[in-house]
Amino acid sequence: MLVPRPWLLLSLLLWCVPLSGLAEVTLLDNQPTTLVYPPFWHTPFGIHRGTPQLLAQFTWQRTSLAAPQDLACTLLLADQGKSQAGPEFMLTVVGANTGRGHLIYNPDLLHLDVVGDRGATRDMLLSPTGVALHANGTLYVTDPARPEVLILVPERGQYVLRGRLPAPPGGWQTPWGVALDSRGHIFVSDRGRHLIARYSPSGEFPNAIGPELPAGLRFNRPASLSVVDHQEPWSYYHDDYIFVCDSDGRRLLRLDHTGRVHKVLRAGDLTTEARPYFAWLELDYYENVWVTDSENSLVRKFDRHLQPLATYGHPGEGDGAFRRPTGIAIHRHFGQVFIAEEGGAHYFWIGTDILRAQVSRVPGQDDLASISFFLTEPARISISAAWPNETVSIRNNHRLDSGPHTLHWKLPATAADQELRFTLLAEATYSSAQHLAKRVRISLLPATAP
Repeated sequence: MLVPRPWLLLSLLLWCVPLSGLAEVTLLDNQPTTLVYPPFWHTPFGIHRGTPQLLAQFTWQRTSLAAPQDLACTLLLADQGKSQAGPEFMLTVVGANTGRGHLIYNPDLLHLDVVGDRGATRDMLLSPTGVALHANGTLYVTDPARPEVLILVPERGQYVLRGRLPAPPGGWQTPWGVALDSRGHIFVSDRGRHLIARYSPSGEFPNAIGPELPAGLRFNRPASLSVVDHQEPWSYYHDDYIFVCDSDGRRLLRLDHTGRVHKVLRAGDLTTEARPYFAWLELDYYENVWVTDSENSLVRKFDRHLQPLATYGHPGEGDGAFRRPTGIAIHRHFGQVFIAEEGGAHYFWIGTDILRAQVSRVPGQDDLASISFFLTEPARISISAAWPNETVSIRNNHRLDSGPHTLHWKLPATAADQELRFTLLAEATYSSAQHLAKRVRISLLPATAP
């Protein structure tokens, strides 16, 4: 059996986005599907999780994993500048290998490279944490140990130092996270100075957000952040928001680009058996907020209003399990998800799950069924009802948003005294569509049943 390698895994997997029509839809019944592993034929040899055993060997012992942090992805570096670039689902992923002072990335689909261990990049980094990638391959890296924010550019498939962002007035103290909007504006969180520094695409510093915020709020050690703007092509809502984790992983904020706070979520506000810890976050096409929880070894998903949608994962070694997950990168166009953890990395597709599905008769109307359920992702949903010798389609490929739903259906006369078996099928709108669908079955007893 092949032993997967963390960033090699990412490199090999990047070509593996589904080509519709190659296989029938696989129905997933008894497993969480907020995130799904791609089918066998869309990964190399079915590998979708990396481990560290062969990383040193694959990189000729140039580095080993130690406290990996942020991840970022963009279109494949090898295709940058080409008149005939490869498909948009072929990606370069960059990871901050913080404990070694290195960056690990795949310039193409066959190789890995390391920044920070030799040549001109040797000792360039002490402890990188945040990474952000422009569509043209330009890489921004925060290094709180220096402290500074580096700008690297690809030359012949290798990253070289182009310069550094000028420090804001008063200097850097602990630059931690970095994010870009679609126009190239650069946002850097400084945990020590309790602010977010905002730069123009050319690297000029126009302003900072914080420490003081409107309505009597204040930043408290802002860390990971993600940004969306109204010109973002892969945004469903085209909002202008900044999402940020602060308060040492115990608070999530949504701000507009002027710094006005729209939403605040504190870890203590969530009803959960384990106290949440917000480590790194990323947005998807629907501006859902995905946050890794390193303390509880799972991923938390919120909508853009910071309302909880789902959690995914648990501590452990198998599929669907994490070891203190940290960085997360999402390709918003196709819904590819990359998650770093203590021992390597995972590759997922965004799926959708059907939670809390139930069916009942509307009080006082025995011939009217009420079907309720909760979707963790906007989805195409089909619902059918079956009883002896008959099957009826109630909804067919009907698009619904994430969140709670209740549908009513008038029972045919032939079903009045029958036990009905309802089947709900849901497919997300990303790469997993036409390949993986969640299926839930629920029953409705006859009205005359004891």
